[in-house]
Amino acid sequence: MDSNVFEMKQVVLRDLESVLKIDNQMVVENYTTKSLLPPGENYGSTIFSVDVELKNKITEKKEDLHLIAKMCPPTEYQKELFNSSRTFIKEIFMYETIMPAYNKLELECGLRKNEVFELLPKFYGARLSLQPDGEFDEDAVLLMENLKIKGYYTADRATGYDLDHAGEAVKAMARFHSLGIAMKQKRPGIFEMFKMYAKPLQHAQTTSKQMFGLILEQIKKDPEISPHFDRCNEILSKLKLEELWADSYREPWISIIHSDFWVNNVMFHCNDKGKIDNVKFVDFQIYLYGSPIRDLLFFLYSSVKLEVTEDEIDALIDLYYETVIDTLNKLGCDTSKFTREGYKEKLAEDAIREFSHISFMIKMLTLDTKEIDDFDVNKMHEVLVRHTGNELFNKRLRKLVSCFVQRNWI
Repeated sequence: MDSNVFEMKQVVLRDLESVLKIDNQMVVENYTTKSLLPPGENYGSTIFSVDVELKNKITEKKEDLHLIAKMCPPTEYQKELFNSSRTFIKEIFMYETIMPAYNKLELECGLRKNEVFELLPKFYGARLSLQPDGEFDEDAVLLMENLKIKGYYTADRATGYDLDHAGEAVKAMARFHSLGIAMKQKRPGIFEMFKMYAKPLQHAQTTSKQMFGLILEQIKKDPEISPHFDRCNEILSKLKLEELWADSYREPWISIIHSDFWVNNVMFHCNDKGKIDNVKFVDFQIYLYGSPIRDLLFFLYSSVKLEVTEDEIDALIDLYYETVIDTLNKLGCDTSKFTREGYKEKLAEDAIREFSHISFMIKMLTLDTKEIDDFDVNKMHEVLVRHTGNELFNKRLRKLVSCFVQRNWI
């Protein structure tokens, strides 16, 4: 591979005022940026916190605005690996078009303004380029509010969410999926356009031997799950990466899904009494048209505390179903095909392909780059494929295999 594709280029946020959507009376006096995430925390983007000083043109009163700027990754290798030109277009479309359409539908279905599902951080503008042709380049940026300044937080990725947080995340996920189902029923023409933006990204053809060889080795040498090696090998040895999201799209369980719903991509806010009062989702680079139950399975087995997965999994699975039905009923949708029996059948159907997805991704999501000597982007491909995982990965893999076998999902 050409070494130039690994060259780290400086990513700089230029000309903020031309993209920032604010009151016409306000102007940008000054702004500063700070890189937020070290290598390994977000492979597919460069993330800045942006502190903006605004001034009212009439009163000259100043105020501060705290933003997050999501920009392209610093190397050509990352841009190609994560298909950055497509993912930026997809994510901008989610902020500018899909979620506003969902909220408009809620109002048309009789919900009050204070009942509308404000799932995303507040959007402050986006662009693909500073050039008139609008082709994606290093000046592409998406601006959103800095949720951490407002007290939002995520869990420790090493432990995951407790039952209270997992329950709120599952309910929010169910509402998001239900809005897509409602749009499909009530505004099918618009939903067809959304499906175009939600197509799976094209990946280089990679065999499961590269992706899953080390995972299968770990299963074979773990005495607790090694008896199930043949079942796991049957699934993991045959799958190709480009087939991972080749779902059958069986109705009625089909919607726009996040497809990367894990610890870092859901944020919570608590009130003064410490009770969770809001949930936000972030990182919509790879949302898809697919089975919403795959989002649910991925979250439950990648991002929830192991003891919660052990003791409360049935309650969380039931909570998801009940929230979907409740949301669809509030929106006046036909729920006659959404039977509990059909839901359980779809869980079992989706579990096989999602097992492959989860087993590979938890290796990445549990990765601590400090465990790898001199980690940099040159090692990224090697790490993605060859990293053997750590003890946290081994625990999550053990739980994944045990639970899926116990439920006869694999």
